[in-house]
Amino acid sequence: MRKLIESTHVALGGEIGSPQNWGFPYLDDEHMRYATKLLAGADGLLLGRLTYEGLSAAYTAMAPNPFVDRMNSIPKYVASETLREAAWNATVIPGDVADFVAGLKRQPGGTIVKYGNGQLDQLLMAHNLIDEFHLLLTPVAAGSGQHLFEEIRGAPQLSLADVTRFASGVLVLIYKPKSGTG
Repeated sequence: MRKLIESTHVALGGEIGSPQNWGFPYLDDEHMRYATKLLAGADGLLLGRLTYEGLSAAYTAMAPNPFVDRMNSIPKYVASETLREAAWNATVIPGDVADFVAGLKRQPGGTIVKYGNGQLDQLLMAHNLIDEFHLLLTPVAAGSGQHLFEEIRGAPQLSLADVTRFASGVLVLIYKPKSGTG
């Protein structure tokens, strides 16, 4: 069974909204090695509509390099109630999102990476579909914006599985859902 890994940049106050405004100073070579390894192990991306729209606009405008090329070429699955079609090698998920994602996970292949944290997480966590959360805790005080797990209800329990420390001060905190929780 394939794993679904969520990767999200988080400021010290729990803010996740607009990481392009506060995270760029921390996107160094060490971060790129981490991000490249995560993406190289994946053969699909799962995205909510807002993350899809932001990433597709950004990555299709970037100069080619191995990471950008991989990001642009990997299949993407977009959960949206408003989009009817998508570009950027993406498919809008038809029908029930939880059933679709569960079916993807049952297929052979590499991991599925989900970038961002928001409304889609409530559904995925309620159905125990996220296997790991990779939270990139960034040493910056953003002050305002959307917060990590803002859309989540019910306080799911997580276990710390691993920590990686970058020289920049970024901590990659890897959490897994505790058994019986989502």
